[in-house]
Amino acid sequence: MAGIFENIKSTYGNWILKSQFGKVSRHKSLVNLDEAKNIGIVYKVNSEREFNAVKDLTKALTTTKKQVLAIGFVDRNEIPNYCVAANAGFYFSRKDINWFGGPKSDYIKTFINKEFDILIDLTLENVFINRYTSSLSRSRFKVGPELGFNQDFLDMMIKMDNNTREEEYILQILHYLRMFKS
Repeated sequence: MAGIFENIKSTYGNWILKSQFGKVSRHKSLVNLDEAKNIGIVYKVNSEREFNAVKDLTKALTTTKKQVLAIGFVDRNEIPNYCVAANAGFYFSRKDINWFGGPKSDYIKTFINKEFDILIDLTLENVFINRYTSSLSRSRFKVGPELGFNQDFLDMMIKMDNNTREEEYILQILHYLRMFKS
């Protein structure tokens, strides 16, 4: 019975996402990392190590001329203390998503509607709420991993193997975002 319900949730969620994706209005453009004024980061908090890697990335990218907002999904009911104590971004849990996996939180909806120069999706697995957030984001340029299910909504995908750690992946993204001219 649980499998049938999960299948219904997934089917409905994907239908909602697909119908809303067609309505997204964005001004696509290639944006160099050094020229970006605001950057959004989407990721799943799997461990304190990964959390610290994204926290360090956010800190390194933030300057007086560049704003960086990170939003991390914690796939449990409570947000771990290390996320709360660090005060580095917005973290949400299962409590902040609705029955089919879409956002209930106004902050997530605001993040989706913000027109970032660059959106970096660091989610290395198929997490519906993060795919939803990245897909519907109004960001000018979206970059993330090449995973097979995200080619419709990313502007640039970074190919990686199954053993790539998040820290290595972050370095690859930064390298490629600095390489090209806007």
